[in-house]
Amino acid sequence: MTNVSVLIVDKNLKTPGVLANTAFVLGLTAGRLLPDETFGPDVVDGDGARHTYLTNIAHFVREAGQSKLRSLRAGFAELPEVRVVDYTEDAAPSTYETYARDLGGHAGEEIVYRALYVYGPEEQVVPPTKNLSRL
Repeated sequence: MTNVSVLIVDKNLKTPGVLANTAFVLGLTAGRLLPDETFGPDVVDGDGARHTYLTNIAHFVREAGQSKLRSLRAGFAELPEVRVVDYTEDAAPSTYETYARDLGGHAGEEIVYRALYVYGPEEQVVPPTKNLSRL
């Protein structure tokens, strides 16, 4: 079984700094969840300097609207072998305590997603995301 990684960003999120922040937050969080075999070994350059390992799995960046982000999140959350990390507007400008409180006050259609990070078996992750536009 081959695992893949997909970052799906809100198609209306166009500010470079916000996009970078969103990818950074999801990358840090997802990295904590992923197994060691998701990463290759350190690499040494021609001068002998060590370069820390990078991911060695297929990864894609796509974009989608809010409705699609919600439905993808719901669908992937039902698959036990797939990991989903979301980044919502509630999390963006707040402390963690404020984020938890604000997200707890929103349900379903009220949640605004900046992006989703999805990791799991290629045959489960790629089909629902392959027709999304590239970012």
